[in-house]
Amino acid sequence: MLNTGSNTFIPEEKIREIRASVSIVGVISDYVSLKKKGANYQGLCPFHQEKTPSFSVNEEKKFFYCFGCHASGDVFTFLMKQENISFNEAVKLLARRNGITLPEKPLSPRQLKKQSEKEALFEINREAARHYHRLLLEDDRQAEKARKYLENRGIGPETIKTYGLGFAPDRWDTLTKIFQENGKKLSGALKTGLLVKKDSGHCYDRFRNRIIFPILNIAKNVAGFGGRIIDTGEPKYLNSPESEIYSKRHTLYGLPHAIKEIQNKNKVILVEGYLDVLSLHQAGIQNSVAPLGTALTENQIRTLRRYTQDIVTVFDADPSGEKAMVRSLAPFLANNIAPRLVLLPEQEDPDSFVRKHGGEAFSEKTDRAGYLLDFVIEKIIKKNQTDTPRGRIEACDEIVPLLKQISDEMERDLYVQKVCRRMDLKEEHLRARLGRDKSPKSALPAKNRSTETASASGKNAEQLILQLMFYHPEVIEIIEHSSFLDELTDPDLKQICILISAAYKEKGEFSLSDIMTAIEQEDTKKRVAAFLMENPLAAEPAKVLQDCIRDIRLKKNIRQREKISALLKQAEAARDEDLSIKYLAESQKLLKEKQEILRLVINT
Repeated sequence: MLNTGSNTFIPEEKIREIRASVSIVGVISDYVSLKKKGANYQGLCPFHQEKTPSFSVNEEKKFFYCFGCHASGDVFTFLMKQENISFNEAVKLLARRNGITLPEKPLSPRQLKKQSEKEALFEINREAARHYHRLLLEDDRQAEKARKYLENRGIGPETIKTYGLGFAPDRWDTLTKIFQENGKKLSGALKTGLLVKKDSGHCYDRFRNRIIFPILNIAKNVAGFGGRIIDTGEPKYLNSPESEIYSKRHTLYGLPHAIKEIQNKNKVILVEGYLDVLSLHQAGIQNSVAPLGTALTENQIRTLRRYTQDIVTVFDADPSGEKAMVRSLAPFLANNIAPRLVLLPEQEDPDSFVRKHGGEAFSEKTDRAGYLLDFVIEKIIKKNQTDTPRGRIEACDEIVPLLKQISDEMERDLYVQKVCRRMDLKEEHLRARLGRDKSPKSALPAKNRSTETASASGKNAEQLILQLMFYHPEVIEIIEHSSFLDELTDPDLKQICILISAAYKEKGEFSLSDIMTAIEQEDTKKRVAAFLMENPLAAEPAKVLQDCIRDIRLKKNIRQREKISALLKQAEAARDEDLSIKYLAESQKLLKEKQEILRLVINT
């Protein structure tokens, strides 16, 4: 059963109906240009940056897989990743698109309680946001300095209204008085971090004498708050603590308002602070967002990657800005993103620059932005005295860890050439430091690639069995009848084959999504998805099945005969006649079994 986000569940059979009735190729084609190639459709992966298509979609099995970043799943998974929505929302979206009515059943009492608790926390934050906003607009005395500050920073009334900016007076009990009248609200306000409890048990307001920036999640619920001190004081910025409804590692300020423009322009501008975002949005640059007072995280990068691969980072031209720039590079490279860079003039940030020079001048800079990795490498080279051997070695020692994080073979190779030309190095010396093999790597290890011949290794033959069950479920009954699955040696493949067989036996069909969900290990999921997305076998399924079974049994027979041969040699060396006769008989028996295996014919 599926929680729809209201007080109801969607029956599993309705989810299967939606999955079966929707064209996964049709849905993904709205986001990715797909071309038919064999049994699959291929295109550039929307979840990582690439120049050669590695993203594959199979209409028959309603499944997609990327051989580059290993993203995989069904049509629901795709929409969740692409639109940054929940499973519930993806199901409802596809149901609406295809005119499917969703019968719903009530949530359990426990689920209702959990949902109600989260909604109560969001409501407490909404109430606090309304109160802060009202104080900023209406308070005649204390809020005047907050209004003046925003006016001096060029933040207009419309922006204040759109983003719900507020003001927290310089008092300890502004919200405490409101919430302490209701015990449940007081408890909720403590959970969200609006209030803090002393050891004595008394509560006080977290945000005091600050301009308040409500932080919205993707559904535009108030998940948390940021506050900037108005006068002197520390910390300059204060954020809500982590809570059940707020995680700053996953959240970006301004994203709910920026999503549409990010998708329209296929580009996002990543700046440092709240006011940078607001000033840019006012200037018409509404595809800008900011992290929340911490270094950019991989979770935030993955969130942005769902909407665009073109991420332009903007840094201040001071030592702290340059340090932040270098720190941000590693998580980008780890997520197959090549970020671009705008370095502003000294004493400038996006807020001051756009107010001084205008939005058009800022947009020109972002349009001409170079790649961050190029800039960082050049900084390293200039920092070290590369006209000396020692300087070149030190520069290489700093550059090599960056190059190692580039997952794309060709891109890494081009950077090796570029660095060597720039520092007049021999490529083999830099490659030796990288410790990389010059031969191209496959998406799967060689031992895991499938083949249609019986000369394949036993491991590949086992993979072929799974592929046969996947594309030709009519062989499942033959496999069941022969009790062959017990002979598989790969525990992961054996488990999956048994799951498919059981599902097929019970329902006469199986859902790949259900099978993949049942696999716990992520590496196994990636491995299985990779070779299942290969084109279906061209040969006769029964013939391939026969060859696979013969191959696996021959490999097992060889292992047994090698073991008996070694034992026979030991018995002969020990002059143990009884054991020698025993092992010789077993060896003869195994030779006879080999001949029977070679004559194997599978009855279809």
